Amino acid sequence: MSVAQTEAFFGADSPLRLASSTKAGFSYEPRPQQVAMAKAVAEALDDGANLCVEAPTGVGKTFAYLVPAYYYALATGKPVVVSTHTINLQEQIIGRDIPLLERMLDVEIRAEVAKGRGNYLCLRRLNQLADMDQTLLPDDSILGELGRLLRWAEKTSNGDRGDFPGGLSPVLWSSVCCERGTCTNKQCTFYRSCFLMKVRRSVHQAQIVVANHALFFSALAMSNDDGVSGCADPEQVSDSILPDYSAVILDEGHTLEDCAASHLGLRADTFVILRLLGRLYSDERKTGMLMAESAAPARAAVSDCRRRAVLFFQRLNDWLADQRQNPLRYTVPGHINNYLAEPLRRLDYELRQLIQREDDQSTKQELTAAADELKDQCAALDSFFTMELPEYVYWFERQGRDGQDISFNVVPVDVAPIMRGMLFSRPPVIITSATLAVDGNIGYFQHRLGAEEARTLILDTPFDFSRQVTLHICNHMPDPRAAAEAFQEEAAKYIQHYLRLTHGRAFVLFTSYNMMHEIAMRLEDFCAEEHLTMMIQGEGMTPRKMLESFKQTEGAVILGTASFWTGVDVPGDALSNVIITRLPFAVPDHPLSAARTEKAEREGRNSFFEYSLPDAVLKFRQGFGRLIRTKDDTGIVVILDSRIVTKRYGRVFLNSIPACPVEMF
Repeated sequence: MSVAQTEAFFGADSPLRLASSTKAGFSYEPRPQQVAMAKAVAEALDDGANLCVEAPTGVGKTFAYLVPAYYYALATGKPVVVSTHTINLQEQIIGRDIPLLERMLDVEIRAEVAKGRGNYLCLRRLNQLADMDQTLLPDDSILGELGRLLRWAEKTSNGDRGDFPGGLSPVLWSSVCCERGTCTNKQCTFYRSCFLMKVRRSVHQAQIVVANHALFFSALAMSNDDGVSGCADPEQVSDSILPDYSAVILDEGHTLEDCAASHLGLRADTFVILRLLGRLYSDERKTGMLMAESAAPARAAVSDCRRRAVLFFQRLNDWLADQRQNPLRYTVPGHINNYLAEPLRRLDYELRQLIQREDDQSTKQELTAAADELKDQCAALDSFFTMELPEYVYWFERQGRDGQDISFNVVPVDVAPIMRGMLFSRPPVIITSATLAVDGNIGYFQHRLGAEEARTLILDTPFDFSRQVTLHICNHMPDPRAAAEAFQEEAAKYIQHYLRLTHGRAFVLFTSYNMMHEIAMRLEDFCAEEHLTMMIQGEGMTPRKMLESFKQTEGAVILGTASFWTGVDVPGDALSNVIITRLPFAVPDHPLSAARTEKAEREGRNSFFEYSLPDAVLKFRQGFGRLIRTKDDTGIVVILDSRIVTKRYGRVFLNSIPACPVEMF
């Protein structure tokens, strides 16, 4: 279906050549890697096969999959879903790549971004809240926000929270956003003007649907529960996230394992539970959904549940603080009594009784949605404390600004069996990333994800690394594990040397916040003396704001952890130096890493060589790849971890990056 058209697009008379000659600002150079990838994607789509493609930066992989995806969507009459990990890539595909492809083909491509329903304003819920006695609002500060929200609702064309100017309290938004279970569909007074319904119709009529991995795996989990792969009817918004698609393309595929694990498991949150109880009834303000006289038993159940929840969560928080480890793994079923199990079940009973007696359809749905969400939280808590799911790992994590919120995580240790059944059994699935291979082999990635039967393709880099990069390796550093203090002292000295050499314009990449802050303190005076602007992840700016500021600031230095190893793009002279402080082995005591290691050892496999090492190599390749983004970029990569040359396994890291000149120091 799409192979011949794809080959013609990238052939001698390619529209790319014509666009390059006629469109200002667009330059096309034939890239055999791009042609090879496009053909492989088209063949996999036509054959109904799964495919894993490693496509280094500069290959032009988005065009290599968008062209065959468009032709395949035309042929099948069903959309192709393109899922990414980062917002930046989504925006590039929707805002630049697809419009450019439209101009080249002289066609209109129906492309839409799919977002979760919670991103959209529900006009029925907003008006219901506005019609309340204002004294019944859950918080005095919400009154001003409600006024701004009402004025925005009259002007917005899409009701997308992301377009709301300024901040908005989570409590207010949770009361007015579209939620699963609250939609009355065609019975709703606002059905014709419903923002969610409009966007869902557009998504269901699209040829290319752009989503993120979190949404995709949430939809996959939901479709598995329902026994369907997608929803063919856009009117069924309460149960539908993505339409019935013909194929899925998963870009930034190196993030898939952890994304799948987090969204195919279970999770309960103290913040969510307390927020839901507050929506039902607030003892202090005498407000909420349960104000009717007939709701007295349910109100009493909420009050009892809240008292117990506040006490239980506070005691848990005090205990977790004493453990001095966050996240903290939970390993003994029933070690902690779930004191909320019975109160939540009693509350659920009272809510169901009330719902049965309720005549108002709108109120009935609001109560049902709240009851269902509380029931899901209760089920996740039960699974957590009883550890009822085998081959899952369980951990507490303290979160929020003051660390007072707790999440209870139930995550599959190995996603491969789940993914084989839920995803790869319904091809075609195309996975691509700049880093899928370890020492020239994609087998590790396929095994971790359950994609062993997929076709594979590894493409060469189109860049000249021997000219563009010099690799600097320290061969005499203290071991960062055995002598952390000495390592940090030496690392700070070398970081200063190389920052002076490039006058900033550098990423300094860390594997832990603790080491990052320790070295940041050692660099403060130096950066001030050298007139360098040091930006530290987690101190005031989001990673996205940091990146924007970095690009605009002369002599800038970013000290970052995981967010800056992958998914950030700084072409040109602004970034000329990437300093890798430590090889990015996963923190061995993180619950998920520890559980994966234990599983490998139980099965008689070498956990270091079969899990820890290849996982670290893929992350290392991502960090190395931050430097060269175009054929004109040049710079240095500095590695301060001597294990890359002193340990036998270090050769695997070096064999997995392009050959370039090496200077030892």
